[in-house]
Amino acid sequence: MLSDQQRKKVFNIIILTQCLGMLSAAFYQNGFFLNYFTKLGISNASIAFLFALPPLVGGALMIPSAFLADRTGKIRQGLIGQGMVVIGLFMVLAVGWVEPHLALVLLAVGILIFSIGGTMQGASWFALLNPIVPREIRGRFFGRLRVTFMTVCIIFSLLITRLLGISESMTIFQVIIGIVCLAHVVRFFTYARIPELEQEHKDTKARTSLKESLKFVFGIPGFGAFNSYVLLITLFTAAIPLVYGLMQKDVFDFTPARIQLMGTLFLAGSVAGNLVGGRLVDRWGVRLVFLGTHICYTLVILAMLARFWIPLPLAVQVGAGMFMFSLIAATSGIAVTSEMLELIPARNKSLSTAVSQTLFSMGIAASQLFVSRSISWELLAPEWTMLGRTFTAYDSLLLAFACMTLVLLATIGLVPKVVKKAQLLPGTGYPRF
Repeated sequence: MLSDQQRKKVFNIIILTQCLGMLSAAFYQNGFFLNYFTKLGISNASIAFLFALPPLVGGALMIPSAFLADRTGKIRQGLIGQGMVVIGLFMVLAVGWVEPHLALVLLAVGILIFSIGGTMQGASWFALLNPIVPREIRGRFFGRLRVTFMTVCIIFSLLITRLLGISESMTIFQVIIGIVCLAHVVRFFTYARIPELEQEHKDTKARTSLKESLKFVFGIPGFGAFNSYVLLITLFTAAIPLVYGLMQKDVFDFTPARIQLMGTLFLAGSVAGNLVGGRLVDRWGVRLVFLGTHICYTLVILAMLARFWIPLPLAVQVGAGMFMFSLIAATSGIAVTSEMLELIPARNKSLSTAVSQTLFSMGIAASQLFVSRSISWELLAPEWTMLGRTFTAYDSLLLAFACMTLVLLATIGLVPKVVKKAQLLPGTGYPRF
């Protein structure tokens, strides 16, 4: 067990580790990769596929990675994964030096390696933190964690916006990726300092087969129903930021700097959502939080379709839409994390959390692949009119997602219960245990 002083120190290490690691994840959210892939001459359909690749890999490899983590050690596997993340990022950086006809192949391989490494880490991340963070303050802690690393990502994104405003050269893009690559090298050493309090891999007598372990996990009361809800809501909301980004590039003709600014507002919304999300979960429980976010998802998506009738500049509307959608998603994410950590059992923790993350990743991948194939196969009309206004295929996607999100209100009963209030230690900002 950790003393209060030791726990506070470990909390700081965890927060630093995530601040370093989430810089690369922010590339998908703040518009940087959208700009970089466009700079490389990648088509819209291929961009959508590259965005879907990380969650696709996560959905395929999360469970076997977690199964191995419980048997070989969470820290050990996480460090191997961190090394692969560095290699993958360097390959993405190196794409700017190759011939254009090789760019897509090398880019896909780099992101594939990056995604495999990230999956190896993510498979055991929550199981690693579970015994470190007491159950009664998880909402507050994960809110604090996410607010901190998202604030760092926002500052970094503002710097990127400034750099792209000065120059849009390939060198600038590569320097930015190089900085993040170095951050992941440092993260290797901070990750190694997180204590592995529960070492299931040393208990050889308790080991079971993957089939038996999965049977045990799916037998957890409320586990299957909750994850079914998470999969469904993810399926119809995860691709919205991607659609927003493609609309900024192709419909609204935003410059790379403005796209980056919209992405920064998206990150700012995540900070706001994490600030309020932990408190809402600790006070009201996850079911009411999900109900509120569910309704808000639909309203924000429909607001983008109503842009012609809102008397505000388009950039303001898009920025507000990005901010609000991210705020809602972050609040929902706090609820998902808190409920997941409450439901998982004392053993097979990596596998338990990996099942949840696998379904979540599958929802993201399926959602983004649907957007990719819709564009590539031209499934939707390029233009259509309503109330005298002209809309695009992207608007059709938004309308479909909004309708399905509204219909899924009927599934809210799948969410169980959970987590109550927590108090902070006076003058520290850390939760009271």
